Formats: sequence, C-alpha cells, structure tokens
Amino acid sequence: MKLSTKGRYGLKAIYFIAMQADGETMSVSNLSKLTQISQSYLEKILSLLRKAKLVASSRGATGGYVLAKPATEISIGEILRALEGKLYLADCNSGACSNENCPNKTIFNFLYNKINLMFDSFTLNDMIRGKYE
Repeated sequence: MKLSTKGRYGLKAIYFIAMQADGETMSVSNLSKLTQISQSYLEKILSLLRKAKLVASSRGATGGYVLAKPATEISIGEILRALEGKLYLADCNSGACSNENCPNKTIFNFLYNKINLMFDSFTLNDMIRGKYE
C-alpha cells in the first residue's frame, strides 16, 4: 500500500488546522504557506475532509477551517479513508480478484484488517503529541 499525495498532504493539512487555538480558523492561504501545498490542491483536499465531517469551514474575513470535532475523536484511519477511500493492500481486498482459491486472499485480508485497526488506534491528538504506542 502506498498513500497518494492526497492522503499525505491531507494528513499534514489537518494537523496544522488542529494546531490552531480553540475556535481559531486557518485560512487556505495560510495553510498553503505552512504546508507548501498549492491552494487549489488544498481546496480539493479540504472539500473531502469537510464532506467527511472532519473539518468545518466558515466564510468571510475571519473565515477558514477548524476541526469539526476534537482531535482526540478523529482517528488517522478516518482521515486517510476520507481522502484515499478504502486502504487496500492489493486487488485481493478490493473485490477485483474473483479467484476464491487464491492463497494471497487470506493473508492480504488479514493484513488489511490489521492495518486498518492500527490506523484507527491512533488519533490526530496522538499525532500532535508525537505519541505512538
């Protein structure tokens, strides 16, 4: 499994949004400067995060993005799935392979479940604190 730039950049963007003081919004232009990601690409990423109800947006002079819920309630898995879709390791997991007798299917399904559990066990707050136990 390899995360696309959308997943990696989205995780970086939501991290910087989470670092804002409570209730303080982060504008796309400021986020672009902090992350070195173009504003147009950030807008696409933030749209997916907003659709997943992970960030909220407001308009106006003081508008921008904030977390839609506390960082302790947002898992890394939620963020990545909002941006990447399901986190498949191989076609064995996605349903694209119809060979039920393939020995790879069992191991890749096992690993897919373990990886998703791992992503879900870490929160955005863990990322902020640098705590990965």
